[in-house]
Amino acid sequence: MVRLKEVIQIKYISNLNSLISGSQTSTILNLGNHGFADSFFSEKDKDKAGESVPLICQLDKETGLIQLLNLTNPGERYGKVDYSYTSSNSKISREHWEKFAYYLFAQFSSQNSNVLEIGSNDGFLLEVMQKHGYKVLGVDASNSMSNFAKINGINTLAGVFGESEKLLDEIIEFSNSYKIIIANNVLNHSNDPISFVRSIKKLLSNDGIFIFEVPYWFQTIKSLHFDQIYHEHVTYFTVKSVRELLKVVGLEIMNVEIVDYHGGSLRVTAGHQSNYNDNLVESMIEMETKEGLFDVSRYEKYFIDISDARNKFMLQVEKTLKLGKTVFGVGAAAKANTLLTFYGLDHTYLDFILDASKFKQNKITPVTKIPIYGDSHIEKMSNAVGVLLAWNIGREVEKKLLSINSELEFMSL
Repeated sequence: MVRLKEVIQIKYISNLNSLISGSQTSTILNLGNHGFADSFFSEKDKDKAGESVPLICQLDKETGLIQLLNLTNPGERYGKVDYSYTSSNSKISREHWEKFAYYLFAQFSSQNSNVLEIGSNDGFLLEVMQKHGYKVLGVDASNSMSNFAKINGINTLAGVFGESEKLLDEIIEFSNSYKIIIANNVLNHSNDPISFVRSIKKLLSNDGIFIFEVPYWFQTIKSLHFDQIYHEHVTYFTVKSVRELLKVVGLEIMNVEIVDYHGGSLRVTAGHQSNYNDNLVESMIEMETKEGLFDVSRYEKYFIDISDARNKFMLQVEKTLKLGKTVFGVGAAAKANTLLTFYGLDHTYLDFILDASKFKQNKITPVTKIPIYGDSHIEKMSNAVGVLLAWNIGREVEKKLLSINSELEFMSL
């Protein structure tokens, strides 16, 4: 069923040892060769768009951590082309980060506190906090996103957090300690999570909080949303693995909860000392164990399930094309690129993908090489069927596109 041609491989290092415990890991999932999911290419860089790395997940039974077998260079992941993801790209994202900010205002600290955000991206969250009187500093691995945030008035440093003493010194130069340190959807991007969290501990004030969100592996498995697996996401967390990682560096969980962002994320609050309810953490780990997350055999069924879904959907696409209809994608998200590549849903199937981000328009997707356009591209089209690739914002986007062209049809994954 998958028709993608063999592609050029990006340089990588294979690592069988756990990034937390150092123990040997076991292979649980092989999704084939994938490019960097958040890298989009101009036509002149079409050859680079074909580069890929085997996307293989490993399990550390001891700590409950899931990680990629093949580690790539962060400089390649975030600097090969201008990074395209922006925190403020959709209404759903903006609303989530605004709610996150007000959650912090209500629960922790006060104005004039020093706030550090790792993976600050375009600075949207820090902009909200800065307007409420907080002293903010952002750090992001992407030069293009760091510059974008600085232009918008947010103090931002460019660099890969946890891998550079020079960067750590620059952060300390801004402030010796931070009352609030935020790392949303970025801890899972680190090739060295222990170094990452150890650096957090060094910067965190005695009464400070380290708060972060990561996609929850339990939800990824239950929902069959394998498309949240990609090379930028080096690790995939369970409550068990979060606890073990924090324990290594001497931080403790203060609170943990599941939020609905990205189809289900863990929001963890940690600090130097803890007053959390141990029963909550233990009950969540028990839930993870019952689901089989720490059992290699659980993933055999998972792979069969996502492969069956792929085969059924591709038959549906082929039938639609035989009817003479144009099929296009909706939402050039990172998760979409994992799905497109695993399904073999390339430019021979999809004419184009629509996306509202100016950072992605007039570029092509990695590996599948599908052109990306703005929403106005479908204004006068007829006999066209859209595939909602960004399932987390599907309803919002579908409603918007129908207001542009009421004749559109949509196909669900």
